[in-house]
Amino acid sequence: MTLTPIVAPIVEGHGEVQAVRELISRIAIELCGTWTEVAPPFRLDSGKMRKPDELAKAVRVQATRVKGRGGVLVLRDGDDSDIRCPVELARQLAPEPGLVAVPVEIVIARHEYEAWFLAAAESLRSHPAVHDNASAPADPEARRGAKSQLEAMMNESYKETLHQAKFSALIDLSAAQTRSRSFRRMVHAVELLLE
Repeated sequence: MTLTPIVAPIVEGHGEVQAVRELISRIAIELCGTWTEVAPPFRLDSGKMRKPDELAKAVRVQATRVKGRGGVLVLRDGDDSDIRCPVELARQLAPEPGLVAVPVEIVIARHEYEAWFLAAAESLRSHPAVHDNASAPADPEARRGAKSQLEAMMNESYKETLHQAKFSALIDLSAAQTRSRSFRRMVHAVELLLE
């Protein structure tokens, strides 16, 4: 009997706690063709996420939730003003080799998680808070302020804890993958953890 892989996420925001479970599950089923268990996310606020010792503690905690296949997925926004390249930021956040006995993947949303919603904005039209003419910008990751761009497509204020999980359940994963490099990285990270 093969154990179901477990992905144990670490996130920054309150809205991401629910949203990331939905998103990882959908990526696993719809894009990887497999089922996965998503452990309860560990929320580490942005200040602590930037401290290597705090992040290492969270990685160790989440690693204990992985029994057999799977690993830890660290997801954070790439909104640091001093670091422009998500790849470089991920490299800086990567835990020391040997910290845990399970794989750890780092994903940096360029600039914010909400840029992934912008990349698949047309698929959000079915949500009652989103305008019927919502459409993705040419380059959804080109500039900061994804939340305000998203809110401009809505008939109410965007609230992470209210909308993030619901939008994660609706977005067209293929469209997001096509238009967002950091979302492609998210998909690849989940694939690696499911191997």
